[in-house]
Amino acid sequence: MDQFIDEMPVRAQRPISVREGTSIREETVSEKFGDSGFRSKSWSQSLREFLTWYNDYRHAHRVFRSPEGETVRAPLTNSHQPNYGDKYYARIKALERQITADYDDLYVAMLTLSGSSRNGNGGWRCPADHLRDVIDSFRPNEGRGVYHALYDSLRDYQWEYALVVEHHKTGYGHVHVAIFIDGKVDESDFHSAIDAHLRTCEIAHRDAHDYYSTDPSDRPISVRQVDSELDPDDYEQYDKVGNLGSYIGEYIGSYGGELFNRNLEELVFRASCWATGTQMVRFSTGANALIDRELDREEKEDAEPVVIPNPDFDPEIDASNKTDTKPFDVDGETWTLEGIGRVDADGETVYDLQRNGVQYQKIDGAEHLDPPNPQPPDQPFRRTSATSLREFNSETKS
Repeated sequence: MDQFIDEMPVRAQRPISVREGTSIREETVSEKFGDSGFRSKSWSQSLREFLTWYNDYRHAHRVFRSPEGETVRAPLTNSHQPNYGDKYYARIKALERQITADYDDLYVAMLTLSGSSRNGNGGWRCPADHLRDVIDSFRPNEGRGVYHALYDSLRDYQWEYALVVEHHKTGYGHVHVAIFIDGKVDESDFHSAIDAHLRTCEIAHRDAHDYYSTDPSDRPISVRQVDSELDPDDYEQYDKVGNLGSYIGEYIGSYGGELFNRNLEELVFRASCWATGTQMVRFSTGANALIDRELDREEKEDAEPVVIPNPDFDPEIDASNKTDTKPFDVDGETWTLEGIGRVDADGETVYDLQRNGVQYQKIDGAEHLDPPNPQPPDQPFRRTSATSLREFNSETKS
């Protein structure tokens, strides 16, 4: 946290959110001075709370009661632990196996959606409000967003998707949309989806979503054919991808190392996601069904009664009294979850789930402290070799 304050002092002082009615973890909320209501803590204070929570989490475990009455303990996992990325990778590989079997000609498209991290006053945005603006363009509360544009343009195809939230080097987030399609597609099939993001996300920059860029690496759209027989050396030559799990996994970010050893930008980003219960990886309903079909097949091969971690359980969302989703599936009705155990110098203490659940608090609004920085909602400009972006910008300003 000291490094955050030293290297990014202005960002460190920003509240996590100032948007009316935003729900954030109670650890990151403080009461308003001299008035009723709540406001969010600063980004640096939220980072402290996040790291404290994570450190305590490492010393907790789940306590089960077996059919024979024996106590069985299992690690208590969360989405920020090093091995959690293995869960994501396993689910992507399960999806790859199932969707490759179901689709005759599998293509994967990757869309990158972002927004300005500067507010209308020229300062830094509150990170949760910024990320919400970017994410909400996929399925806006009102109107038609990125998903609806995809639904229209891919109406003749069978397709599923996954959303991956990742951090910039600034500590702010952006979204990758991985779309799995049965049939040949190209970048133009996804122009309308990028246009929908520019239209519904008022902080989205046109020049950051230029699908006509002469440099393919700068475009917000990438399309590749999936070929499981592909030689890794031919990856770029044929514009294909052989290992879909590794390809998608690259966008999830680092997960192999201990959290405390990761770079500052990822830590502050994860702190804002943790504070707001933001899922960092999310699959479409159909993709989840394919994944569960694969995992169900694997689980049936084991005839012994076991406690199985629930792959759909997300601690930041489901560990509360507002959901019936459990962190485990039990093969056999006589297995029971006793609670969450913690061990200290006095021995083990077991807490029930209700006491251990995540509590959220809605904050009062102070939007004037963080006005968005609206961008022109125009579609990217089709450029030729004789037309530079600088020329186009000068034309639009005149």
